[in-house]
Amino acid sequence: MGSQVQRLAYNALALVTGGVVAQLVFTLVEVLIARKLGADSYGVFVTAYSWTVLASTIMGHGMALWTVQEGSRNHDRIPALLGSSLVAGAAIFAVMYAALVAAVYWLEPNPVLAFLLVLLPYGLVLATQTNLGAAYSCCQTMQINAWFQALAPLAILVFCFAWARGELALEDVGRAYVVGGGIVTAAWLALAFRRFRPTFSARHALETAWSSNQYALTNLLGNVFYRTDVVMLSALAGVREAGIYAAAYKLVELVLKFAVVAGRVFAPALFKASHEPGKAYLVFASMMTRFLAVAGLAAGVASFILAEELIRLLFGEGYAASVPVLRILGGVMATRGMMVALQLLLSSVDLHFRRVASLGVTVVANIVANAVLIPLLGAQGAAWAGLFSGALLIVLYAVSCAGRQDFRFVQWLLVPSVLAIAIATAAPLLGMNAFVTAVLSLSVLAAGLLLTGFVRGDEIRFVLRSLLPAGTAR
Repeated sequence: MGSQVQRLAYNALALVTGGVVAQLVFTLVEVLIARKLGADSYGVFVTAYSWTVLASTIMGHGMALWTVQEGSRNHDRIPALLGSSLVAGAAIFAVMYAALVAAVYWLEPNPVLAFLLVLLPYGLVLATQTNLGAAYSCCQTMQINAWFQALAPLAILVFCFAWARGELALEDVGRAYVVGGGIVTAAWLALAFRRFRPTFSARHALETAWSSNQYALTNLLGNVFYRTDVVMLSALAGVREAGIYAAAYKLVELVLKFAVVAGRVFAPALFKASHEPGKAYLVFASMMTRFLAVAGLAAGVASFILAEELIRLLFGEGYAASVPVLRILGGVMATRGMMVALQLLLSSVDLHFRRVASLGVTVVANIVANAVLIPLLGAQGAAWAGLFSGALLIVLYAVSCAGRQDFRFVQWLLVPSVLAIAIATAAPLLGMNAFVTAVLSLSVLAAGLLLTGFVRGDEIRFVLRSLLPAGTAR
């Protein structure tokens, strides 16, 4: 198991370098858009981007996760799985783009629909990247994914500057996403064809699509869950309010990206260990769940304390209304890390239907909460709806796994959550500089986790012995 831990660590380093850095660059791109174009145009961008990501999820049909599951267990299946997912994604995109063109032609002029004509091809780019990344994840050679994940946003940023000509237009941003992301994805696709030599047959594609149905439904529900707030804000409160909310939510997306990257690192090992005897599965499940819980809680505490400083630093005084939104979203950050971990645990022990059912209930609750709170509170209402629905989903996931004796959710989730809430509540009473307060609060959180035994010395020593040369870890 030590060699597996080494591989997890190296993959984690590669994916963090690529995935998190990529998200940071994407954040920089959106900060530029928000500052240059203002909250109204930024609201149009984030609304169209939300629809694009949703379309990308439909194009992928969950086949990337099915590829990771089946390809990790049998590498001989990767060429057929990859070929099926690539062809299916391209076919679905062609149908969707034709429908969009018809909608723009027949409906009244709409700035979001008009911008979608430019941006929607980026959905195919995203779907293709996800499928390519799944093939490399099966072989646990995730450094390739990291390289291309880092290069894509850099290319987008370069094209944004190249086409701005001193004055950035929304259409320039859309073309930069499509062309910059497309060039990098084309290079990645060529490399994958050389290594995996994808194959395609209609029969196998139908079998793959059918087998991926639960993953497809989960991904679709997940993206509706993540994107409902922006879309409903744009419809019920206007694109400006959507822009105010999106500025604060960009920091949530950073935390979510980190959680997803960590989940991708653990997923192959979890799926493999779930079908093998021994304690490896329990070790990996425990490490992943507690690590993601702590990461989300730490980010949430820091964002709650530093909300004003972070918004002013990134987006400027024009987005001061985003500060109270970010304070609420600090709690959402904590739920995102826990959700990613629990989703993987459910799928790895063949409880995927319960995962889908729990998410379906939560999506409905989230839509209802947004419909009630947005007209009353605007962007803050969407943030409260996200916090409520995130907490609900975690409870439903935990209930779904209640029969598993090796899933100790009270220890893994409740202990650090209560501690983090207490610290975040008490921190503003200190009356000190916000940055000093944040450092002190996070230090108290770390000390509390050590004292309660949530972070265990034996596990740290185990990981160090697996990673370091013999004799260096004591």
